[in-house]
Amino acid sequence: MKIKQLVLAASFVMMAPAMAADEAMNPAARQEQQAEAPATPSTTGTIARSTFTTAVENREPVDSISKMGADKNKIYYFTELKDMSGQQVTHRWEYNGKVMAEVPFQVGGSRWRVFSSKLLDNIWLGEWKVSVIDANGSTLSVNTFTYTGEAASGEMKAAPAEASPNSNEMKSAPVETTAQ
Repeated sequence: MKIKQLVLAASFVMMAPAMAADEAMNPAARQEQQAEAPATPSTTGTIARSTFTTAVENREPVDSISKMGADKNKIYYFTELKDMSGQQVTHRWEYNGKVMAEVPFQVGGSRWRVFSSKLLDNIWLGEWKVSVIDANGSTLSVNTFTYTGEAASGEMKAAPAEASPNSNEMKSAPVETTAQ
């Protein structure tokens, strides 16, 4: 038993100089060690506008909507960015908590307008969310819209014959992107 205690004591004494050297590291060496860690770039600038729209003309949304009937199947998400030149943002489209698309944009100027669009299947009724995400993964803006089963006349539009009865199964639909 005394031999085990002696071995443990000797081990601790051998480790003590290394621990003391780490603790005694000068402040300049500590700063150098911290500087070696990769820094996450901070996001600068602001989201001036973000909205859902039925179309974009001359790089501007034609309207601002929060609800769209199933008689239409294409929706756009428009974002105007200020003072974010050189940074990247992403439009993240979500439906029922599932990410349906992520569309990245490289910001090319101090005032930069971007939009993405989504073709919707009329089995994807309900609330949709698009978030503007920066390169760090932080959310800069969030908007939602509701895709309803009502056509413009107020009639319900029938689901296509090939639609799956499993509401969790979703088809992939293309997303268009534009930036300027």
